[in-house]
Formats: sequence, C-alpha cells, structure tokens
Amino acid sequence: MTKKTIPYSKQWVTRDDIHATCEILASDFLTTGPVIDRFEDKLCKLTQARHAIACTNGTSALHLACMALGIKSNDLGVTSPNSFLASANCIEFCGGQTDFIDIDAATLCMSPEKLETYCREQAVPRVVIPVDFSGIPADLPGFKALSRKFGFSIIEDAAHAIGSTYTFGGKTFACGSCAHSDMAIFSFHPVKTITTGEGGAVLTNDDKLADRLRTLRNHGMVKGRGRNNASTAPWYYEMETLGCNYRITDVQCALGLSQLDRLAQFKARRNQIATQYSKAFQENNQLIIPPKELTRSACPHLYPIQLTRGQDARLAMYNALKTQDIHCQIHYIPIYWQPYYANKYGYARGKCPWAETYYSRTLSLPLYPAMTEAQVQEVIGAVLENL
Repeated sequence: MTKKTIPYSKQWVTRDDIHATCEILASDFLTTGPVIDRFEDKLCKLTQARHAIACTNGTSALHLACMALGIKSNDLGVTSPNSFLASANCIEFCGGQTDFIDIDAATLCMSPEKLETYCREQAVPRVVIPVDFSGIPADLPGFKALSRKFGFSIIEDAAHAIGSTYTFGGKTFACGSCAHSDMAIFSFHPVKTITTGEGGAVLTNDDKLADRLRTLRNHGMVKGRGRNNASTAPWYYEMETLGCNYRITDVQCALGLSQLDRLAQFKARRNQIATQYSKAFQENNQLIIPPKELTRSACPHLYPIQLTRGQDARLAMYNALKTQDIHCQIHYIPIYWQPYYANKYGYARGKCPWAETYYSRTLSLPLYPAMTEAQVQEVIGAVLENL
C-alpha cells in the first residue's frame, strides 16, 4: 500500500457537504440567492456580530473593509508583519500608506505596547489591522483602548480564527464579534477552519458600515433610491460609488453552511492534534512550542514550532520531513521584506526584530481535522528523529 503524503493542511469535505452543494446546483439560484442570506445569518449567530457580508475571499473582505472606512490616498494604515500579504495589500489597494508594527514574542500577534509607542513617537494611523495569528486572538481589548485614546479604526483580521474566543472583563467573546473592533474579516480558503472553496466575509455591528459594505460588494449599485424608485421603475438602479464585483455564490455558501454544522467537531480535532504536539515537544530544548492560548480558547489554524538552533536547523528539518512525504509550511516571511514594500517605502531588514527572529526559525507542522492518529504520530516521530 502506497504511503499517503501528509500536507500541512487540507479541506475535509464529506458526503453531506457534497449533497448540500449539489442541491443548489439543481435549484433556481446559483448566485445572489437565499442561501447567501442563510450563510450570513449563521455567521452572525456564531460570532454575535450584527451583520455579516459574505464575499469572494478573505482578500476582498479586507479590501471591502478598507473601502467602507473610506481609506484614501496617503491615509496611514498599520498591520502585523507576521501575516499573509493581503493584511497589508488592502491598505495599498485604497491608495493608503502601509507600515508594520512588530509582534509580541509570546503571542506572535501585533504588540499593543509597540503600537502605542508608534502612535506617540511616529504617527497615528487611520486604521489598525491586528491579525489573529494561527488562531490565537490578538489583544483586541488592548487595541480598542488605544483606539479610544488615539482615534484610529480597527479591522480584525480573523482569517485564522474562525471558532476562536477570548475573555475580557469576565466575558467571553468570539473572534469576529466586533466587540472590540469596527469590522472583522474571515477567510474560507480550503486550508482554513471551514471552507467554501474560496470565500470570505466582513462582520460589523455598525449599520451604516454594513450598508456600505453591501453596496461596495455589488459594483456600488443601489436600487429604490435616487430619481426613480421601485414603484415607478422597478428595473432602475444607480451606481452611487465605485464598487467591486465581490459577490459570493449560493453554491459556495451551501458548502459553508454544511461546514459550519461541523465547526465544533473541527475545533475539537484541531485542539486534540495541537495538544498532542505540545505534549510531545514541550520538554525538548531545541524546540519552542506555540503559546498555551493555542490549545485553550483558540481554534488552532496552524501549529508553528520554532527551532532554537535557527534557520539552518529549520531548513534541514523542512527538507528532512519533505523526503518523508511530510509537507510543512512557513508562516510568514515578514511582509515588508517583499520587494514591493521594500522598494516603495525603503523598509530595511531589522525593522521588526521579533517578527524576523520568529520567521528565521519557524516551521508550521501539518494540522487539519482529517489527520489520522497514525499520521499525527508519524509527524511527531519524524520531528524528534530529525532534531
């Protein structure tokens, strides 16, 4: 029997998922139909956010959120360097100027203390985009307190954190609840906690922002307003602003609804795997395991280890596991290292020391709900053998 490759992540699609999707293919609506509303309602119930606006992917969700805030030429936005490109690119799409705040060494998320120093000593941004890295919630209450002090808006990038929660003031909040942000975004890419194939969503508790997000998602078009209303010209629409076609389909949302039904199962299995990894590696002085938050309230999206002997040891481990058909990933190259940002802004190596140190020695191990116990043990054994 041929040994199966172990990827760093993958979707888990069942017969129920396939059946739910096929039902839509036989229905009257493939897009802009009622299943989208049902999916958005279910996201609201999950997070307790008042509004959910589903869209094509997590990148478009971030872009919509920046557009809804009215980010424009030369507006300053800051985010974590320890994230995917989209967390920064969304500011650039709107003509804004992007900068980066170093991470906290313990949580691997943007540091509120470093952000406060930045606001006091350099500039106050229009928007701050904290990233819930690997499923660990950023310090959203801390950022909210700073937003009251300095006056910036907050977009929580919760692409990694569907199903994660955090506690503040004796209360538990879901990532994406917008209890401590103006908006939050999710991604439903196949490697995320639930998938719609591709897809994303923006969540908010602000009625005006929600209305603007829905308009921007659909070319900036509105009906029933302006010079001709629905009673005199039911076909009439007006483009009030320049929007995008970021509409998600009913087919995708049917898959998302089915996947959300298994979110608790996904979370339990992800936590189980992460806990097994942590128990196996916690006493090894050549490894730094993720913060305990990853196996407490978080729903782990990634399991990143750090090799204390640095980048050479990381490369050796990466290649050794690959020869055993165990495929890891690196999360993330600091965004400001990318030629676009380095060339445009002159950002140099050393700008965010903790993010760079973390990048130099990190390795994300396979983590997905469909992993078998044998595969989990195979990964653990391979890591320990190759230290």
